[in-house]
Amino acid sequence: MNNQSSGRQAAAAAAAAEEPRLIVVDDEPDFARGLARLISSRFATARVTVCHNGREALASLAAGPAELLITDLRMPEMNGMELIHQALQGAPGLSIVVLSAYGTIETAVEALQAGAYDFLTKPIETEQLFRVVAKGLERSRLLAENSRLRRILSRQDDDRRDLVGEGQAIQRLRRAVATIARSDYNVLVRGESGTGKELVAGLIHRLGERADKPFVAVDCPSIPENLLESELFGYVKGAFTGADRDHRGLFAAAQGGTLHLDEIGDISPLIQTKLLRCLQNGEVRPVGANHAFQVDVRIIASTNQDLEARLLDKSFREDLYYRLNVLSVTLPPLRERLEDIPLLALHVLRRTCQESGLAEKEMTPEVLAWMSRRSWPGNVRELQNLVRRLTVFCPGEVIDMALVETVLGADQPGSGLAGGSLPPPAASATEDGSEPLLPYKKAKAALVDRFSRRYIDELLTATRGNVSEAARISGLSRVALQKLLSRLGDSAARYRQADLHLPQHPLDQP
Repeated sequence: MNNQSSGRQAAAAAAAAEEPRLIVVDDEPDFARGLARLISSRFATARVTVCHNGREALASLAAGPAELLITDLRMPEMNGMELIHQALQGAPGLSIVVLSAYGTIETAVEALQAGAYDFLTKPIETEQLFRVVAKGLERSRLLAENSRLRRILSRQDDDRRDLVGEGQAIQRLRRAVATIARSDYNVLVRGESGTGKELVAGLIHRLGERADKPFVAVDCPSIPENLLESELFGYVKGAFTGADRDHRGLFAAAQGGTLHLDEIGDISPLIQTKLLRCLQNGEVRPVGANHAFQVDVRIIASTNQDLEARLLDKSFREDLYYRLNVLSVTLPPLRERLEDIPLLALHVLRRTCQESGLAEKEMTPEVLAWMSRRSWPGNVRELQNLVRRLTVFCPGEVIDMALVETVLGADQPGSGLAGGSLPPPAASATEDGSEPLLPYKKAKAALVDRFSRRYIDELLTATRGNVSEAARISGLSRVALQKLLSRLGDSAARYRQADLHLPQHPLDQP
């Protein structure tokens, strides 16, 4: 059903571009109809609506958008100047041409100052009318295109802030999301719990052609099996005890838009069968209903499960799997994008302060370094939750390691800083033992350097100095990895002895 809906939407967009709508307003019916016929003779695809007063014109604009409004200035009840003012309030991009038998410079200037695009005097010269209409339609087309591009750029800016990071993994994810959004096929979003599957599903919707239609998300495991069917497909009054009214269901609520089925791997075989039937036929039959109805919905399913293993043990239908897995994107776990953790943490910190109405806060480099070494089994969600707790419980403007210990100790007594050891002491300190405050760029450079050294050490230790394997795991090219080693003054050769015993974190030593 998705291919058909995509074609219909493209056709509708093309039709809208090829069939502009014009409104002609004049209190002389014969003149208005003659003007409409004249315009239609040159602009064959244009839909011309005739109105005889300002209120009819406003009602016509309220019923549907128009590209061009041609109105007389002198009319009873509501004159042309008042119509211009009210029409532009509701449709700022509307091009307006005014007509008057009393063409004076003062009248023309007044109409243009009121927001009119152009001005014609009666009697009208045919070729001049055609030129003005053509220019007015082109102006409206350009304004609409500029507005569309601004919306796309705005969405892209928002999405870039949501998909925070500069590493290769997040860049690949951005490219995949942008590519998938341009199609209208069903999508399977895969990834561990907490990696942001619902966020990515929402981005695919917002960047696609269905962006102005509903986005409906449902967490499948949170709804009992006996209720999930009626939630998805709806039910009719009297279908079961307690069904005292008709219920539309989530497919109907998402009509024309996107339905996100979160954790699709947890649905029962019965629901799998009914969902497959819906996807095959593009129609939904509410519980207790005698007839089905057509739906036009894009499905974005997500799961943290190994669906291929579920296929082997017959707990997930193979035909449903292939219906859902037309396009697929896999979200990287946080441990595979360690370089993004400082940016992510600061992003969540800033957003939490804004949402909570708190003064802007900052994190010490030691906290960011500790976060960069932590395993984060709960992925981005775990990082987000910790940063929010730190932000709320921070009494001042700086989140430091003392606060981290306090918050984690209060949340999980005895666990301390499990998953990440305390950072090494600073290379230098003031006379009273406190750490010196560095300029922002120097502090950031020092943090990045410590992270790079620790990461390269752990990477080459794990791969025993195998540069090709290290490049594959890190996502870096061999050349980039060799350049990084050279900048750090290190070499892969010293990791290649199987019995090499290194001191803990040797690259942290001054």
